[in-house]
Amino acid sequence: MIGVAVAVGLRVLFLACGMDALLSLRLFTYASLGVVAALLVWLVWFGP
Repeated sequence: MIGVAVAVGLRVLFLACGMDALLSLRLFTYASLGVVAALLVWLVWFGP
């Protein structure tokens, strides 16, 4: 759920900055950003 929230938040941020128009593969970009955020939270929560 945190990954989804981060991906949505980054989409809003990118739309506000005007960077969203520069992305060619938006779906994969936001999905990968959400996965990266979720994995970072997992790493912080459970440790290495």
